[in-house]
Amino acid sequence: MKSFLIFGVLIWSIQLCFGQTGQERYEAWLDSMTNDQYIGIQMELDDVIITDSAHRAHLGDPKMLMNMRSTDQLMHSLPGVNMVRRGNFANEPMLRGLTSERYVMSVDGMRMYGACTDKMDPASSYIEPINLRNLDVSFGSQGNMMGAGTGGAINFGLKKPVFNTTDPLRLTLAHNFSSVSRGFDQAMDVNYSRDKWAIRVSGVHRKASNYTDGNGEEVRYSQFEKMNYATSVNYRINDGAMLAFDFVGDDASDVGYPALPMDVAFAKAKMFGLSYLDDKLWILQEPEVKIYHNFINHQMDDTHRDSVAMHMDMPGNTHTTGGFVRGFLQQTRKSTIEIKADYHKTFWHAEMTMYPNESGQQPMFMLTWPDVHRSIAGVETAYSYSFNARHHLLNSARVEQVTSYISSDFGERQLSIFDKSGIKQRNNTLVNVSSRYSWDYNRNSSVSLSLAYGERVPTVSEQYGFYLFNQQDGYDYLGDPDLTKEKNLHLEVGQKITKPKLNIETAVFAYFFDDYIFGIYDPNLSQMTIGARGVKWYRNTGNARMFGGEFSMGNQLMSSLSGALSAKYVYGEDFEGKPLPQIPPLKISYSLNQSFQGWNVQPAVDWSMAQNRISEKFNERSTSSFFLANIGVSKGLNLGVGSMKIGLSVMNIFDVAYREHFDIGSILRPGRSLEVQLSWRSHKL
Repeated sequence: MKSFLIFGVLIWSIQLCFGQTGQERYEAWLDSMTNDQYIGIQMELDDVIITDSAHRAHLGDPKMLMNMRSTDQLMHSLPGVNMVRRGNFANEPMLRGLTSERYVMSVDGMRMYGACTDKMDPASSYIEPINLRNLDVSFGSQGNMMGAGTGGAINFGLKKPVFNTTDPLRLTLAHNFSSVSRGFDQAMDVNYSRDKWAIRVSGVHRKASNYTDGNGEEVRYSQFEKMNYATSVNYRINDGAMLAFDFVGDDASDVGYPALPMDVAFAKAKMFGLSYLDDKLWILQEPEVKIYHNFINHQMDDTHRDSVAMHMDMPGNTHTTGGFVRGFLQQTRKSTIEIKADYHKTFWHAEMTMYPNESGQQPMFMLTWPDVHRSIAGVETAYSYSFNARHHLLNSARVEQVTSYISSDFGERQLSIFDKSGIKQRNNTLVNVSSRYSWDYNRNSSVSLSLAYGERVPTVSEQYGFYLFNQQDGYDYLGDPDLTKEKNLHLEVGQKITKPKLNIETAVFAYFFDDYIFGIYDPNLSQMTIGARGVKWYRNTGNARMFGGEFSMGNQLMSSLSGALSAKYVYGEDFEGKPLPQIPPLKISYSLNQSFQGWNVQPAVDWSMAQNRISEKFNERSTSSFFLANIGVSKGLNLGVGSMKIGLSVMNIFDVAYREHFDIGSILRPGRSLEVQLSWRSHKL
């Protein structure tokens, strides 16, 4: 315990990271896929009804996960994760201060890319909590089997149908209301199974009006409506083999973005995946073979804004097709070797047409993503070895080949203005390697040391984007096809204490970037967007550094009372020693869960320090400290033919007017809200 106290003094300002060891397993017909070989978070969501909450979730206590209404809220509750808001919809996940350029996002292992140049539609916006079996988050370039990303990876594991011959038909219904936005959510989940096959169908409808902030002001253009629908079918070929088909559709309409100059008329996604799982295939043990396809159509819209200097149409779409094979080459008591080979190709298209207000002037047209093609082929392996019961080593490596080019002659003419070419094919070889050593120095405690090196290619916007307006700093951005790959060295030290009534996890980390990609102002260019400050090029700028840490504690205070404490902090510098933009300040959260005669009472508080280390290059402004208090009460009822859960929560009790430092456009977050949740689950039909 003394060693922990010494270690804790060094990281007094931080939140959590999870350093676990183990091996990924597939039990096909139960879909009990887990992966904790890497530094990250594994959240199991099966049999959890997700609605609304007044607390932060603490991993290891499933009761604390049952009240999250949206995927945004669910992810915001995770240690090391923040959500960047542009409105009340489709928040962008941020991992330890790193936005989506620097990590990989996938759905059930299927790579997926948003279709909006303003990042209005991250892949997470097309997934609802009712779709999820598990949620994996890893930090840095660890051996996560989810692809190359210098800042980590997020994988949304899809919920699968369950084989259950004694209870073949199961039904779940849920309804939620939020007073701050007059929002109503309805959800349904049906599972039906036979001896050889099982099917699961789910649907969600969500609709919200403009919300009210802590000053009592209506935040205009924050409304949205969406439908999400999913179907999964499992067919058991024999006792060891199974075919699995997954489909997810998501249609959003009339989505407002108060932080941006444009809203969204619609955002539509369709995802298809077909998997084969077996006990053994050739030399692979417990293999999974998967092929998939997904496409997204997205239409930005400014027709409902009061005053528009120039009307614009901005449609965009992406199409991704791919597949992978993964499995174990070796599984013994002391060691495992896992391997994965994958390939996917993606097409990006986005355009903008500007319609002058004065009659007689011709519309202006340009391709903001000029028909970009990118293919990625990779091979990845992870080797784990236990020297004895107390000492463990995990090594991983990934090599991938990335090919990028554009196919539009019009887009090529645009780039030629700046003596650039996009039709020329560009190839990059990326290397990601990592090593992690852990030592269980007694029955209840362990420490770990991790070292990882990762590389990434520029995003499509960074490489081929054409006059993309950034609302945060007010500049138009140009991509550079000749950018080189960005490199990152990731160091991490963690400690974990696990006792019957106490769980503590700590970590300190550092990221050292080379050829860091950042927007640099070019005074020789004129902006395209009316009111923009100027034009920036994406450039390889040199070095950048990020340091921070995390702490979390779960404590069983009494038989019916548990608590969860977390804290997190990140510090960042660019190549000139100046603050990096959108860096979250120190934040501390604490929640309690009191159970009494079937009732659960869950009070929670959040405190965030002011952020005065701001990036002047990014036109940031300081963010004030804030303190939030929430409380929730829920009760479960057994109705004979099913069970019902009733919940009532008050969020932001003191109606605080606040914003997170990394939010776009300085838009305040919601004020006080009364949340009502009702859910029903059948026992047997």
